[in-house]
Amino acid sequence: MSLFSDDHFLRQELPKFRPALYALLVFSAIITLLFLLPSLYMYQVFERVMQSRNLSTLMFLSLIVAGLTVIWTALEHIRSRVLGEIANALDESISKRVFDAVNRQTKALSADSRAIVVQDLNIIRDFVGGALPVQFMDLCFVPLIVLAVVLFHPLMGAALLGLSIIVVGLSLWTQRAARHEIKRSLTVSTRASEFARSVMASSEASRVMGMMPALSGRWREQVRSALGWQQAATSKAALPAAMLKYLRHLYTPIMLCIGVVLFLLEQVGPGVVFAAVMVVGRAIQPVDAIANNWRSFWSAHMSIDRIDRLLREAGPPQAKVALPAPNGPLQVSRIVATPSDRDNIVLTDVSFSANPGSITAVVGSSGAGKSSLAKVLVGAWSVRKGTITLDGHDLTHWDQDDLGRHIGYVPQDVVLLPGTLGENIARFDTLGGDTDRKIIAAVKLAGIQDIVSKLPDGLNTKIGPNGHTLSGGQRQRVALARAVYGEPQLIVLDEPNSNLDAIGEKGLAETLEILRDRGAIVILVTHRLNMLAYCDHVLVMNGGTVHAFGPRDAVVSRLSMGQPARQIVQQGSAGRSGSTAA
Repeated sequence: MSLFSDDHFLRQELPKFRPALYALLVFSAIITLLFLLPSLYMYQVFERVMQSRNLSTLMFLSLIVAGLTVIWTALEHIRSRVLGEIANALDESISKRVFDAVNRQTKALSADSRAIVVQDLNIIRDFVGGALPVQFMDLCFVPLIVLAVVLFHPLMGAALLGLSIIVVGLSLWTQRAARHEIKRSLTVSTRASEFARSVMASSEASRVMGMMPALSGRWREQVRSALGWQQAATSKAALPAAMLKYLRHLYTPIMLCIGVVLFLLEQVGPGVVFAAVMVVGRAIQPVDAIANNWRSFWSAHMSIDRIDRLLREAGPPQAKVALPAPNGPLQVSRIVATPSDRDNIVLTDVSFSANPGSITAVVGSSGAGKSSLAKVLVGAWSVRKGTITLDGHDLTHWDQDDLGRHIGYVPQDVVLLPGTLGENIARFDTLGGDTDRKIIAAVKLAGIQDIVSKLPDGLNTKIGPNGHTLSGGQRQRVALARAVYGEPQLIVLDEPNSNLDAIGEKGLAETLEILRDRGAIVILVTHRLNMLAYCDHVLVMNGGTVHAFGPRDAVVSRLSMGQPARQIVQQGSAGRSGSTAA
């Protein structure tokens, strides 16, 4: 997507910084003129001071140059500061949208690309606040320097103009010759870095199973591929790069030769010769800097393109009417669904309903679509066909963040985020006041007081990579507390007892009973038939569609076709009655 298209996010963001950008261009023009100071100073020294031998003139000229150099230095400092402020302001303007979009469902980017989008924000910020934009601005005012040399002598100005055009042409040739290879190198290098981060995240399991040699070899293959593309880029750009370097070495000799010839022809004085030689570096320097930093340019360009594709699919934030807290049934009608980042259909013609104060078990073999259904019910995946309504409102009619306050979810793979235990349970709401009350209530409802009491700082214990490590069963129980935080109406539990022992499973059963009494809608995905004793309805999944649905006893009787399954349910019911009596 072109950077110049009207709907590109940079085209929408840059007008906010238009006054600052205009000021930077003015500063750059003044800085370009001030760069002529050493040349003009040398010219005056050669043409006046050395001829007149007047020391006061030298002192006066030196004071003027010193004063203007202070302005020169200050403007360069201010320009760098302003660019840094623009970079930070741009990051502030888009980073929240990008972070939000990359963590919501999207098909604009692959999984690998989404993993590096947050890093792209850093690349763009560093690029905007770095030296390359300064060089582009300086390049805009190279004609001022050429004009100044023309005033020294037209032939010297023509020579400098010719050198500038040749250098720009060689620079463009260099980047066009290696553009594809540079992009490939950057892409493969990024994948290698992401692979290395993934390995480090699971290094313990990989190490003890002897996987490290193979993983190290795979990483080295990716690094070698990146280096190979980089070498290919260097090879393709070798000729124009060598010509550019050769010409760079000839800048001074060419201008000096022309100046000396003009001096011998008595058309210019010695001051003009040395002044013109000094100023040529300033005219060529921006082009040199840009030519040597095309890799940074393409890296920023690729980052901008990824973010634009992400924001383009996410679209501008849309305000939605705030719907009341739901207290009605969940209705699922003939839904067809696919994963958020793929097109293969995983659910077909799924229909069922669940009333408040009921627990529905979802059972089936592995790969039957149980976890997929759980993701669709909580809005993690969208539906292609059909509808899902909660209290009569389609899930798509809700603002996703508002809806999330009324949904509790325990996924199969529980991940707790870096922060305190209390923050994780509170879904990172601001602690204090009503939030603290809700945390305590969730802890009691999930029955995790034993976990909290054994932690060094209780609910204030830091967890995550640099904090306390919880076991799989502890994480599941904490995730249950997070799911019931704030008394949500719809609670979806995907294998919440897969890592629980008998005591933990008993606590889960007690939580389910309380949720039923409170009028919540609970969807329980489970492999363990003994959990059916606590459920009112059973939904059997097979091949992504509904195989059976109805009251628990009727479905179990229909599917078991024998005594064992009924005995399991009866035993569970007896256990539940015993625990209630106790």
